[in-house]
Amino acid sequence: MRILVTGGSGFVGKALLPLLEHHDLLLLSRANHSSESPHLSYLQADLSEPAQWENAVRNFSPEGCIHLAWASLPDYSFSQCFKNFNTSLHLFNFLNNIGCKKIFAAGSGWEYGDLQGRIKEKQSPGPMSLFASFKTALRVTGESLARANNTDFIWGRIFFVYGPDQRSTSLIPTCYQALRNNSKPDIRNPNGENDFIYVSDVARAIVALVDTPVVSGPYNIGSGSSTKVTAVCNLIAQTLNVKNPFPPPDPSSEEISPRADISLIQKETDWCPKVQIEEGIENTIKDLEKNHAST
Repeated sequence: MRILVTGGSGFVGKALLPLLEHHDLLLLSRANHSSESPHLSYLQADLSEPAQWENAVRNFSPEGCIHLAWASLPDYSFSQCFKNFNTSLHLFNFLNNIGCKKIFAAGSGWEYGDLQGRIKEKQSPGPMSLFASFKTALRVTGESLARANNTDFIWGRIFFVYGPDQRSTSLIPTCYQALRNNSKPDIRNPNGENDFIYVSDVARAIVALVDTPVVSGPYNIGSGSSTKVTAVCNLIAQTLNVKNPFPPPDPSSEEISPRADISLIQKETDWCPKVQIEEGIENTIKDLEKNHAST
């Protein structure tokens, strides 16, 4: 399949590209890249400037698209969300007009708002953030465009993804740096709980959805279990062989904590998460240690 990929040089994209070698890829990126692979070509362009990429994408004639790009994260301001929404919507409309018949777009577990417990795709969300509202609006509009053009539109609601190469301001790199400096991590919400999903598992889920014929709609991409933020910090401490910065969490909250119900994606594809939180954190810390040693 000829697949256009946006955001392929980002956190999830770096883990995804090696898994797509059985497809012909065109990667749209603002950075200047080169490739020795006969199955991967780069197009240097800004997605928000259609004149820079429309002709090249039309000539590539993609049969599918994996849209991961959402510029300027972690800027969740109205102006940036509005710009990303319009950019993505233009891309979806353009792809439908040139005959692209399969589109995967990255959503967020934040779209469920303040729902608790095991969350299914069809549940009505609770109050949500501005970013999640824009993502939801993009999904609804993208689905409408796809229906009108007989396109498979797949919306992957990615939960709390982590792993090597994530932003330095994210939870695990922040805790790692504090513990290396013999400081207690400054956690904004120490009682928070998230469904942590390792980046390679997210990448495999995207490939499974794209490679499975005739799937569409929203799919949860999570581990199916939740972990307290303080427990994550303690796992980092154990990996570094330093004292746990927080007391052990109370396991009684596990049944009401938010986590993805992943039964739908497991039913319709051959995907299931493989990396447990302990292994994922160990891998992430090894990568951070390697980068620390090289500086």
